[in-house]
Amino acid sequence: MALDDGDALWYWNGNVSRTKNIPQAEWFGTSAPHDYDDHGWEISNFVVYAGEVAEGQPHMKGGKGSFSWLNNNPGNITAGGPAYGAFPGKVNWHNFLIFPSWDLGYDAIRQLLRGPGYAHLSILAAFQRYAPASDGNDPVRYANKVAAAVGRDVHTIVGDLTDDEMVEMQNAITDMEGAVAGWTYLRDDPALPQAVRDAIWS
Repeated sequence: MALDDGDALWYWNGNVSRTKNIPQAEWFGTSAPHDYDDHGWEISNFVVYAGEVAEGQPHMKGGKGSFSWLNNNPGNITAGGPAYGAFPGKVNWHNFLIFPSWDLGYDAIRQLLRGPGYAHLSILAAFQRYAPASDGNDPVRYANKVAAAVGRDVHTIVGDLTDDEMVEMQNAITDMEGAVAGWTYLRDDPALPQAVRDAIWS
C-alpha cells in the first residue's frame, strides 16, 4: 500500500517500518530505551508530503531533523485533543501531530494557547504547563523572555495577549522545542533509500 501525505516511517539497513516507535526488538533484539545495538546513526525517520519527503534522525542526540521540523510541528503538539489542521489520524513518535505545512503547525500553537487549556493561565503558568521544569526545561526564562518582548508582566493572562504579542509566545515555544533541519528529497529522488521509495510508490 503506497504511502499517503503525512505518513511516517522508520528506516534501517534496507528495512522500513510504519510503527510509531523504532522496532528495536525486531531489528536489534533489544528492549531498553534508546538501545539500538550501536546502529542509532544508521536509523532515519521519514515523513511523506505532497511534494517532498523529509528525513531526520530525531532519536539521536545532536541528530539532524528534529521531530518538530520533520512533522511541521514547531510546538511538538501531541494527539489527544483538537487536530488544529494536522493530517487526520497521522502521528509520529511520541504521538506528535504531523501538519501539511510549517505555517499550519505554527498557527496550531496559537490555537492551542487561545484554547481552554491555556487562555486562562498567566504567561509564566502557561510555560510551566507547556514545558515543565521537571522535564529539564526552564519555563521561567522563556516567560521572562516573552514578557520582556511584549512589555508585559509574566503574570499577564495569555488570553489577554494581542495577536502580535501571541507571536512572541509562538516564537518562544518554537525556539524551546528546538527545530533542527534535516534533509529533504523529491518523492522519486534516487538519493532516497530504495526501500523508502518502494514504500512510497508500492
